[in-house]
Amino acid sequence: MDHTEDAYHAPDKPLIHSDFLQQLVVCLPMGAMVVNTEARILFVNDSLVDILGYSSDELLNADIDMLLPISFRENHKNLMQQFFKHPRKRQMGVGQSLFARKKDGGHIPIEIGLNPIEQDGQTFVLATLIDLTTRQRASDMFQRSIQSAPHGVLVVSSEGTIRLTNEALCQCFGYQSEALIDQPLDMLLPERYRKHHDQLRDSFHQNPTPRMMGVGRDLTALHKDGREFPVEIGLSPFADEEGNEMVLVSLLDITLRKRMEQELRETNTNLEEFTYVASHDLRSPLRGIADLLDWVKEDLGPDALPDVSRNLDRIEVRIQRMEQLIDNLLTYARAGKIESNTQDININTLLDNVMELLAIPAGVTITRDIQLEQFTSVWTPLETVIRNLISNAIKHHDQETGNLFIRCVAENNMCHFSICDDGPGIPEAAFSRIFRLFQTVTSNERSGTGIGLSVSRRLVETHGGRISVESNQHQRGVTFHVWWPRFLRKDTHD
Repeated sequence: MDHTEDAYHAPDKPLIHSDFLQQLVVCLPMGAMVVNTEARILFVNDSLVDILGYSSDELLNADIDMLLPISFRENHKNLMQQFFKHPRKRQMGVGQSLFARKKDGGHIPIEIGLNPIEQDGQTFVLATLIDLTTRQRASDMFQRSIQSAPHGVLVVSSEGTIRLTNEALCQCFGYQSEALIDQPLDMLLPERYRKHHDQLRDSFHQNPTPRMMGVGRDLTALHKDGREFPVEIGLSPFADEEGNEMVLVSLLDITLRKRMEQELRETNTNLEEFTYVASHDLRSPLRGIADLLDWVKEDLGPDALPDVSRNLDRIEVRIQRMEQLIDNLLTYARAGKIESNTQDININTLLDNVMELLAIPAGVTITRDIQLEQFTSVWTPLETVIRNLISNAIKHHDQETGNLFIRCVAENNMCHFSICDDGPGIPEAAFSRIFRLFQTVTSNERSGTGIGLSVSRRLVETHGGRISVESNQHQRGVTFHVWWPRFLRKDTHD
């Protein structure tokens, strides 16, 4: 046979029809060879040459044992004799990991099919060889991906048996991996779920699609110590290498999230209760005191002693301050509610509106550098924040003339506002304190209730942004920074 063709046969071995073998071997899409009862290689194809790295001349008439790892050679002849005694088409080494030895000495994972051939009273075997290196590499990558996942992962068979797990899941449940493999998934479920789980699993496999499990339900899993913990579970069906239906289960322990949600609900409830008390139980008696004060003034008339009149006026001022305090508390509480009415915002238009509402002194110069002119967000909360910052800068300036620089740029997914003044500045030690409720810098340097910056921070953070302040480097004053989301998000704009 011409060696330039795609199949090769051993010279001087006309044991079977070479044309038949050549056509048979060449047409196979995987590595293939024909071996006789003496374990000699009679034919090979190009695919086998490429897989093993030998030339065809090196393979033809060679003992097949040269292609086996050394540890497999001792018993191979006996296995071949048993095969030729009862030849039948089958896979070799079912359930075992098989390897072939390449010319360079390296071993590759393989899958071998054995097909007996009868020709002129003699028996041969057509061995097909598939290189599983790529498949093995993909399998190893799949295994590593599962093991390195930051959340719990299980691979479960269609019968509900655990086939694979990772360290994160073992930590969630308190088991070692060996204690979970080949065990029923039901061992991780609370007892009350188990009687219905088989039915739910069968229903899932009738229409296997990736989805979250138990949407809208409060799912819990069973720890080794008998306690239940809240979880979120995702299901992803797939078929393994042998075509078996499997499910990739991703599990997230949400205990901390549930605890934080509960604490947040309690905090919001307390705040709502406090708001109700402030708006009703405090305001009503305060108005009663103010009415009594008016009656006392009427009874005293214009002839009241100066000291008495002065003290009554002081009481009236205190009542007004208390009413303002209540209003400020209500404003702060309402600032924690997310506004969902979004619209296209033109920054210059927003600033124009702010300037119309503020009394800008003649000596104050305001400069703008607006590089992001328009984006979609909520108008009122953003306008409130910007107005508070500009108003503070003007109100607390200690000189007749001053400069205010307002800048707006796009910064990643945020709209970055900076409001820089040349006023007296703020001590760095007070940077964090000024954003707290009812906090001012000092009583003699600042006037006000200490509510504006705390409301601003609450509005910014509620809508997914952040706010900070820093001292200016090359001039007096400070710069306030506001990062406001410039893209709509489901968690803040639903």
